[in-house]
Amino acid sequence: MQEFKVLPDLPAPVKTVGPVAWLKNNLFSSWLNGLATIVVVAILAKLLPGLLDWLFFSANWTGTSQDACTKEGACWVFINSWSKQFFYGSYPDGQLWRINLVLAMLVGIITLSIFISKEYRNKIVVPLFLLLPFIGLIILDGSLIGLQVVSTDLWGGFTLNVLLAAASIIVAFPLGALWALGRRSEMPLARSISIILIEFFRGVPVLALFFMGSVMLPLFFPEGTTVDKLVRVWIVLVLFMSGYMAEVFRGGFQAIPKGQYEAADAIGLGYWQKNALIIFPQVIKVSMPNILATFVMLFKNTTFLLIIGIFEMLSTAQTALTNSNWLGGHSTEAYLFVGLVFWVCCYSMSLIATSIERKLNTDHRN
Repeated sequence: MQEFKVLPDLPAPVKTVGPVAWLKNNLFSSWLNGLATIVVVAILAKLLPGLLDWLFFSANWTGTSQDACTKEGACWVFINSWSKQFFYGSYPDGQLWRINLVLAMLVGIITLSIFISKEYRNKIVVPLFLLLPFIGLIILDGSLIGLQVVSTDLWGGFTLNVLLAAASIIVAFPLGALWALGRRSEMPLARSISIILIEFFRGVPVLALFFMGSVMLPLFFPEGTTVDKLVRVWIVLVLFMSGYMAEVFRGGFQAIPKGQYEAADAIGLGYWQKNALIIFPQVIKVSMPNILATFVMLFKNTTFLLIIGIFEMLSTAQTALTNSNWLGGHSTEAYLFVGLVFWVCCYSMSLIATSIERKLNTDHRN
């Protein structure tokens, strides 16, 4: 019998591998792509050297006052000097551990939700998420647990953006789901109320809602009743977010095949069991990209709080720019820093959502 010898695999053609092939396939695959590549490279070559020099090489890094900014580059001394106010507002220095504790709790619960098994996620993580806004409010205020009372007038900075957005998202998530179910309900009263709430809070600009919550909402309280401005704003953000989340969930409900509802009915599940155990998990999976987009939108909308005098990060930056000790025109550094911080957070949210999508993926595609 003739013996066959297995020959080694031949190397890939030179034209299909290596940096030259990558450049040809991705940047010069056609004359139009090649022209666009040359234009972009020319623009970057023109702008990048000066930009990098301003940002890093000729920048001012050390010092504590305006006098330290002697070079022509960016004055990062300004950012360093106001870093505490940018992140914590006017919260007392000796009590900053309370803000850090609440942030650590938020990060810990998010991390737990990613790594904990599905069996315990709904039993442990969901209750922790729902309790976090109220526990955080108690810790930051301090009056109910014997700590130094810190007025909400002193709360501010980027941590206020983060905590207010997180608290609004956590509370609005189940409320938006209830509104979505109400809009699909066969009961006319529940459906009408849900539609009115959803369309009102989606149709009115968020700035108008902020003014309503800050100025008009106290008029509806009984005489002598006062509600903190920050709490009123939180209520407005929750309702605003709930309207958008309800529409996101409604789209998810419509994407679920009718057979899923029929199968749940066939095994004798009740209305709430059917939605909680069968339908809603699929709705979250289908709607995850839109849920993330809504979260990011709300997080960025917290910067509008400066309009009604709440000192979140952007408002703090504008206040710092008008300080008499820093009148050297540092608006570029301030807004660049604020934009970078928000971008990092939004991108991190995107990564977390991508991780959740992979965990929820059940299509078994390679």
